[in-house]
Amino acid sequence: MPNNSSIVALVDVPGIGKVSQEFKDKVVLIAADLETNPNFLTAVMSFESGGTFSPSVKNPLSGAVGLIQFMPSTKKGLGTTSQALAQMTAEDQLDFVANHFKRFKGKLKTLEDTYMAVLFPAAVGKGSDHVLFTKPSRVYKQNSGLDINKDGQITVGEAADKVRARLGGASVGTGETLRRGSEGPEVERLQEELIDIGYLTRAQKLSAPGKFGPLTEAALRNFQTDNHLEANGTYGEATQAAFRQLNDGVKLGSRGDVVRGLQDRLVALGSMTVAEVMSGPGVFGPRTDAALKALQRNHGIEPTGVLTDETYQALLLAAPAAVPKTDLLDGTSVETVLPEKGIGYVTFNREPGGRDQVGRASTVRTIERLGEAWASKHPTVQIAIGDISRRGGGPFPPHKSHKDGCDVDIRPLTNNGHNEPTHIKATNYSHARTRELVLLIREKFDPAAMFFNDPLMIKEGLTRHLGGHDNHLHVRFS
Repeated sequence: MPNNSSIVALVDVPGIGKVSQEFKDKVVLIAADLETNPNFLTAVMSFESGGTFSPSVKNPLSGAVGLIQFMPSTKKGLGTTSQALAQMTAEDQLDFVANHFKRFKGKLKTLEDTYMAVLFPAAVGKGSDHVLFTKPSRVYKQNSGLDINKDGQITVGEAADKVRARLGGASVGTGETLRRGSEGPEVERLQEELIDIGYLTRAQKLSAPGKFGPLTEAALRNFQTDNHLEANGTYGEATQAAFRQLNDGVKLGSRGDVVRGLQDRLVALGSMTVAEVMSGPGVFGPRTDAALKALQRNHGIEPTGVLTDETYQALLLAAPAAVPKTDLLDGTSVETVLPEKGIGYVTFNREPGGRDQVGRASTVRTIERLGEAWASKHPTVQIAIGDISRRGGGPFPPHKSHKDGCDVDIRPLTNNGHNEPTHIKATNYSHARTRELVLLIREKFDPAAMFFNDPLMIKEGLTRHLGGHDNHLHVRFS
């Protein structure tokens, strides 16, 4: 259980409206005794009972019954029977739920561990990556639907995924009011959410994973400021509701402070006018929908009209005037993923999720500006971007550089306008177009270094020679 600086409120899991206040109060007391989060218990009961919270609900195949689907062996150990359990009130059956979990007191630190105490007790405390079932086996076959990534293994995290879904967007914090000094896995989940939308960097999290310190507080304040919330740096009910709305999907028909924050950024970008926003501030209508889809298209994001994490990051990057004055955009952290395609550019040899195309925020924005500048001259010919860095920086074999998010590989231009491999001696290589690109980079972006082995460009002093650079430009942005 997180430390005493955390307060827990019950989350509306599916079916919770069917229970009495006495039931809810009793769950809170049981959770306090077990030193766990009451929402972990309600999520498990919601999942196991199919959202009914019925003490008599029964699985016709296994014979399990009740709030946590007590199995025959479990019921015997608790000194009761299926018939007796089915005839109890939900409030009375909670005593048997408490007795089942009693031996795990102090060990139910996460939702995953709480669910494992029901599904597979031997896995309690083993972590989300612990493998439960492996293919081929009978138990794997019985549970194959839980293998989310289809790798032939079912982990604790995968098994608990549908249970966590019961908490919806509230799974971040799971009802806990987190603040400076809070610690634990739910703080770490909040930190991951802040990383996903661009307010915290991976390096900042690694300085204090799972600990709510000044960096997490500052990131949360920035998020609150951007979304018209009280910037108190506390992860309370209003901020949890904002994250829940983001996770559920901010889209046409949405209302509230997060929509107002989105409209602020669209105005800062010139995608909407103040007058358009004032016709429906905080209301996600057709104008906001059209503006968001246009921004997504311009950044190579599928134009769904939904404010995804990727789109949120793109907004932070594209509208720096609307971003709080922190070190996130101008710092040295290597945490920003280049969108797969955008105005004037595409990517090549891209690894899943852009793992090889992570840079400083300033580098990514420079690439986007380069694409825009190139498109203004050649709207039908795109430049192709390759490796940048790994998330967090550091060694990136076989590269000797590409360690700090400033180095970018760019494919030379072809004479047929196609985005395809080429090199300085290939018949499809265009010296003229590639030289034009080099001149554009030098003129507008003042690179710290540029390597490319075209002898004519080297003679002009436009690029420098470096082994292995016949088929790509290596640009180090300042």
